[in-house]
Amino acid sequence: MLNQTDIQATLKQHFGFETFRPGQLEIIEALLRGDAALGMLPTGGGKSLIYQMMGYLRPGTVVIVTPLLSLMQDQVARFNYLGEKSVVALNSTMDAQEKFTILGHLNRYRFVFISPEMLNQANVLQAFQRIQINTFVIDEAHTLLSWGPDFRPDYLDLPRLHHLLGAPSLLLLTATATPAMQEDLKGRFDLGSAQWFTYTESSNRPNIYLHTEELTNQDDKRQRLQFLVHQIPGAGIVYVSSRKMANSLAEFLRQETGKRVAAYHGGLDNVARYRLQQQFMENQLDVIVATSAFGMGIDKDDIRFVIHYHLSQDLANYMQEIGRAGRDGQNAVAILLYIKGDERIQQHLIDASLPTDAMIEGYYAKVLTQRDIGEERARLLDYYGQQKLSVPAIQQLFAERRIVREADLNQMVKYAQSRSALRPKLLGYFGEKASSDFESIGMANWALTAVGLPAAPKEQPHVNQTDWSTILTKLFKLS
Repeated sequence: MLNQTDIQATLKQHFGFETFRPGQLEIIEALLRGDAALGMLPTGGGKSLIYQMMGYLRPGTVVIVTPLLSLMQDQVARFNYLGEKSVVALNSTMDAQEKFTILGHLNRYRFVFISPEMLNQANVLQAFQRIQINTFVIDEAHTLLSWGPDFRPDYLDLPRLHHLLGAPSLLLLTATATPAMQEDLKGRFDLGSAQWFTYTESSNRPNIYLHTEELTNQDDKRQRLQFLVHQIPGAGIVYVSSRKMANSLAEFLRQETGKRVAAYHGGLDNVARYRLQQQFMENQLDVIVATSAFGMGIDKDDIRFVIHYHLSQDLANYMQEIGRAGRDGQNAVAILLYIKGDERIQQHLIDASLPTDAMIEGYYAKVLTQRDIGEERARLLDYYGQQKLSVPAIQQLFAERRIVREADLNQMVKYAQSRSALRPKLLGYFGEKASSDFESIGMANWALTAVGLPAAPKEQPHVNQTDWSTILTKLFKLS
């Protein structure tokens, strides 16, 4: 086994760092001695360096299962920037020939990023079974529990796929998982003789000032958002629940604040998403109005504010989203704007994703089709049907899932309505106690000057259209 001197030398050689961040070395050493590892590290805590180090410390291919196409592309670009060329993202943007070529030469790659849906394809899985796997990584591992049951069921197959790949060294990484979620995740994998090593860093981000406001109507909320975006210096993210709202609010804020604002959502193509990400990173945009599609993997450390115009689906997602602020260690602010009834948006999303008893019965009886119940629900029911579960068992499964999601939403609403002890409420969800209370208790008691935000960074030179076209054409092979 490599000793700590060898590990430190690798860190210095490939990354130029003298020391590790908390948890990184401990997790690496656990993997090297044969343990499986679950690392809960805060957003910006250096999770990706752990599996990068594994790629340089021992032979074989590091397989990183990651949820979003944009996240894969961002990570590959970052690896390339650091000089690592033996990295690839296997995803749906590839044509058949390109995919065939990569699968035929997988052993040439030190790092492969892939979605659970792609890995679950028979020919893809067979290609990975033929190579030596250094480490099997599930990034944003909480999505196995939050997305798997009622959104992306291929996540639920990851323990089976890990087993079919020969149970290679396993690493689960997340920034948001309650103690119960951590135990649930670990219990899903059959490790044989291997042991679990768990490293949990506090979810608390004491430099992020927590603030909630309850307003009376949508007009008041919209005007309050305008005031906050205009007044708070530096870069920021405004989270909303829909593409339509992202576009509408971005246009409104551009006109009313004079700031450079753009909308980001799943309806944008790959080139547009990448362009916006890079413009935001280089301070050529001040504010992104985004759905939850924006944020994972965005390595911008000087975001000064995150404002939620709508509720997150639960406190775990809220914690992850606000954790994108203040990663440079300087003060930042997380603001939640709420009016009574906002929870109906998330309730509608729950209703839209979970099939009813009648849908379940009708679909399996072939009385209802995909067109009748929707593509997402049909995909879920196809998955559970393949598990040979009975109709009553599947109905019970979704009834229980509804209870869990509605309970999580209720906790989110209680936080939004809170007038005191915001940090203890938020950290209590993760089984922690607050050691600091950097928060406000409502608009009447709040002054922005109390936060002590640093000044906005100087504007970076604009990249002209020709430069962007060249960069994007090269990256996405558009020519």
